[in-house]
Amino acid sequence: MCKADPVAVSSQETSAAALASEDAWIRDLDLKAFGAEIRELGKTLRENQGAADDEHLYKLVRWQTGLSLAGLLTMWMTPNPFTIICLSTGLFMRWAMLAHHVCHNGYRDTDAGKRFGYNQLVFAVGSLVRRIIDWADWIYPEAWNLEHGRLHHYSLNENADPDVVELNTRYLQEMDIPRPLKYLVVLFFGATWKFTYYSSNTYSALLHSRRLREATLKNDEVTKARLQKEAVESRMMTVFSIFDGSGPSWWSTSSFFFNVLLPFFVLRFVVTPLPVYLFIGAAAYKNAIINLVLAEILTNMHSFLAIVPNHAGNDMYRFETHCEPLSDEFFLRQVIGSVDFQVGNDVIDTFHGFLSYQIEHHLWPDLSMLSYQKAHPLVKDICKRHGVPFVQESVFVRLYKTVRIFLGDDHMRLFPQQALHAE
Repeated sequence: MCKADPVAVSSQETSAAALASEDAWIRDLDLKAFGAEIRELGKTLRENQGAADDEHLYKLVRWQTGLSLAGLLTMWMTPNPFTIICLSTGLFMRWAMLAHHVCHNGYRDTDAGKRFGYNQLVFAVGSLVRRIIDWADWIYPEAWNLEHGRLHHYSLNENADPDVVELNTRYLQEMDIPRPLKYLVVLFFGATWKFTYYSSNTYSALLHSRRLREATLKNDEVTKARLQKEAVESRMMTVFSIFDGSGPSWWSTSSFFFNVLLPFFVLRFVVTPLPVYLFIGAAAYKNAIINLVLAEILTNMHSFLAIVPNHAGNDMYRFETHCEPLSDEFFLRQVIGSVDFQVGNDVIDTFHGFLSYQIEHHLWPDLSMLSYQKAHPLVKDICKRHGVPFVQESVFVRLYKTVRIFLGDDHMRLFPQQALHAE
């Protein structure tokens, strides 16, 4: 059985209790001054973006292309670590680094965005051709832009955030199965999560948004209320929801299959290895398929490691209320609800998919990867001077803390909202 969930404590009960020692820093925080410094730093970073940011992006694109080509050109060989790692890392970089930061418009105002399509309105959207060229994966780009770029970023660690680990793993915390089996469940999702979770959950958010828009245009308040209530209740859509009947009313399995899953499956596992079969033979084709499948498992595990621990752990805050985007409190929440990993140079940062700068990224989602490298020590200094917790640890330590959240061994901190606004 899992422990009693302290996040269920209401804000009224929290306000009646003494401020916890780990929250004492809030008493002395000058929120307005903190927000002003963060806002000014973001403005400076944005104004200074230019050719250097583009060159940095192009260098990382070359790295990604080189790794992908190395994997593709050797996938006919007997399954081997070199090929698998190259194929896996190429996919990982394409999503975590290129698609992620480009779809956030990190390069919109530079030449890369203006002249070469590295912007949200062009990159991977509008047609199947653009998706194949820019970012072919299990995830539907338009759905990602909505679910991640809007819902997650502007409702971080709130109930409306679709990616709150603690809320999305209640089923596992409450499962009456032996503990070793729970670890196997975590391992399974880590090895398959793009396919089993992210593909369907992001697409569900997109379909819900479309239905909500239709109801709004028709001034159908009853349907809007029902859809919003259902969104809270259903919360998470996995591929297994298709089979157990727990999917929401707006879900379309046929649309999901033909628009999301089938294009990537055909491209990755049919078209990509086909030349090997035609020009080298059946044995080499079998090797290629095995290499591609093993690379798929590895890239899932790599991205799970770099992404899922970003906002989870017993030192991360959750929030009961929503706050105004880009307000002083919004900036505070991005810091205390996110964690940075080890940083240092482009090789280290590439291993983390540049998600090692999660705090900086959540403060200003529309900046370049180079800007996050520049911002890191400056944000850390601002937080230190204002007494705001700045969490930075090894990604492997954070994975351990995240798994403890998965299993219900630990819980995230409930932010004492009344203390922030106490006079």
